[in-house]
Amino acid sequence: MRKSHSLQELAQVVTPVIEAEGYHLVDIVWGSSFNRRTLTFFIDKRDGVLLDDCQSLSRRLGELLEERELVSGSYVLEVSSPGAERPLKGAQDFELFLGRYALIRTQDPLPESGTTETYGYLRGLVGEAVLCELADGAVVNIPLTQITKARLAIKF
Repeated sequence: MRKSHSLQELAQVVTPVIEAEGYHLVDIVWGSSFNRRTLTFFIDKRDGVLLDDCQSLSRRLGELLEERELVSGSYVLEVSSPGAERPLKGAQDFELFLGRYALIRTQDPLPESGTTETYGYLRGLVGEAVLCELADGAVVNIPLTQITKARLAIKF
């Protein structure tokens, strides 16, 4: 697999291995660091991810990628937790992090706030919309189809 191929195809191959170890695949990112290609798998689980978890899974994924010749050329393989402000990628993430503070960016401004950037507490899913409680206590419905980017946020 070359860098230009779909990361979705790669995700289909590695997800069963990641889930068998008790983790959830959050994201896969191609990057570069010090002029070296870097393939990073971001993983998570309910109790959090430790360094030993990343090392163990890195070995397993490295063997799988090499065995199946999924990535051509030289690259650095990294396995990491997504961090405190992890991305929210789909309905399952919004459910998993109910009650947490988040930033949600939308294609169009929300009628309630007039902005495309909404900070608030995740309160649930209704059909295909995320319920988000704003600072004033109002709860807004944000259609999943309107969300361009979302992540957990740290409230100061």
